[in-house]
Amino acid sequence: MRIVRAFSVAGALAAMTVGASAADVVIVDTPPLASAEFPSVYTWSGPYAGGFVGYNFADFDQAGGASFDGEGLVGGVYAGYNLQTEQFVYGIEGDIGASDLSAGGFNVATGTPIGADSTAFGSLRARVGIAYDPILLFATGGLAVAGNELSLGGAQDSNTHFGYTVGAGVEAAVTDNITSRVEYRYSDFESEDYNLGNVTISSGYDEHSIRAGLALKF
Repeated sequence: MRIVRAFSVAGALAAMTVGASAADVVIVDTPPLASAEFPSVYTWSGPYAGGFVGYNFADFDQAGGASFDGEGLVGGVYAGYNLQTEQFVYGIEGDIGASDLSAGGFNVATGTPIGADSTAFGSLRARVGIAYDPILLFATGGLAVAGNELSLGGAQDSNTHFGYTVGAGVEAAVTDNITSRVEYRYSDFESEDYNLGNVTISSGYDEHSIRAGLALKF
C-alpha cells in the first residue's frame, strides 16, 4: 500500500512539474525575413542634354600633296534621345561647339607660312550601344560640319567644310538622371577653295578628338 501511494505521489508531482514547465514556455514572434533588395536596372531611354570639353588633333592638306597639322582645346554642348530594347540602346544625337585649334606650315606654291584656325563645328549622328548596367558601351557616326580660316601672307579667307564623323565611347550613370562619358571621334572633311590674295588654295582636313562629357537625363 505504501508503495502504491508513493507511486501515486510521484506521478502527481511529475504531472505538476510538466504543467509548470509548459506554463513557463515563452513564444517569441519572429518577424519574417525581409526580402533582398536588388538595385533597380538603369533605363537609358529618353531625352538628355549636356556639355563636353576635349582636345583635337588635326591634319590639313593642300593641293600638291603638302600638309600641316595643329591641335587645340574644344568645348560645346550635345543633346539626344535614346530608345532601349533589353540591353540594346539606340538613338540620335547632335552637338555643336567651338575650337581654339591652330595649325601652321608652309604653302608649297609660294614657300611662305600658312596657318589654319578651326572656329566652330557640329554634327548629327546615330548612336548604338550595349548596356551593362549602369555602363553603356556605344558607337556613333553621322554627318559633320566645321568652319575654318586660312591665312597666307597677310590674306585670310574662311570656309565651311562638310564631312563625316565616327567614334566610340563609354558612358556611365552617375545618378538616376546624370550621366558621364568619355569618347573618341574621328572626322574627315572635304576640301574647299580658299582665296588668299593671288593664290587659291584647296584644303581639307581630318581630325582626332578625345572628349569628356556630363549630361542631364530628363
